[in-house]
Amino acid sequence: MCNLKILLVVVALAGGALVGLAAERIVVGCKNFTEQYIVGELMAQLLEANGFQVERAFDLSSMALREGMENGDIDVCADYTGTAWMVHLGYKFYPGMSNTCLYYAVKAADEVNGFVWLNPIWNNNTYALASWPEYAQEHGLSTLSDLAAWYNENGGKVPTFIDFEFSTRPDGLPALENFYGFKIDPDSLKTGAPGASLMGLANRQVDVAMVFGTDAAIAKYGWIVYADDRSFFPPYDLTPYVRAEVLERHPEIADILNGLVATFPGGGVFPATPEMVAAGQRAWQELNAQVDIEKLEPDEVAHEYLLEHGLIQE
Repeated sequence: MCNLKILLVVVALAGGALVGLAAERIVVGCKNFTEQYIVGELMAQLLEANGFQVERAFDLSSMALREGMENGDIDVCADYTGTAWMVHLGYKFYPGMSNTCLYYAVKAADEVNGFVWLNPIWNNNTYALASWPEYAQEHGLSTLSDLAAWYNENGGKVPTFIDFEFSTRPDGLPALENFYGFKIDPDSLKTGAPGASLMGLANRQVDVAMVFGTDAAIAKYGWIVYADDRSFFPPYDLTPYVRAEVLERHPEIADILNGLVATFPGGGVFPATPEMVAAGQRAWQELNAQVDIEKLEPDEVAHEYLLEHGLIQE
């Protein structure tokens, strides 16, 4: 009797490529927000197109996703380098650590835990500050250093909106002010629940607002995101990673998922440059906007992306 656990059925795909069909399932996990639903579907659909039987473990908290990877219930996911470094691995982040350096640090540190981090998508979904483009252009602002000087020039009286958590967390506003050398006047600072800062800027109630690097609203309104030119914020670059024992059985998964990464700006290219990161953020702003603004389903967005980039066929 043949052992179905080790049986590989070789099939020819379009273009003559050969892949192995694994009898065992591959479980793909993702977190519970738009960007994660999209990347989860991108990986799941691409693995299915390459002959794998995929089970989805979606809509998880960050900790639940990591626990699933650690206990072997999930085989593949994509997480953020900053999250891995500070939350899952428990290390402190020091301002000035580049996207590339943090990626390599995470990759090396997590290897001993039995995880293989593949190539990163340089999209840095981190905290950021943004304005309407005409405001930034009028005052010659493009970086956080420029913005810090503008706050100082105006005695901190620049209407600004952030969320509650950012106002108190150790890598939030107080640390940012100290690092860049400015102080926002308390009467000019609004705080609110997550998402409120986006609405405040959209309604032009403030001149500067806290965003995340790949928020759909950035693409919708064409906001200018101030470049973190002194690398205060930890990089949060979206990166697929796989349990090492799964990759030992199916090394082709690395090539498949690295091929997906390569379709994004700078994907698989080292070191990351500010231009790569900015282009990666724009790409994900647009993908997220298809779900959050155009109201498409994440699986639809993923399917169209894979078709457009020639990774799957109808």
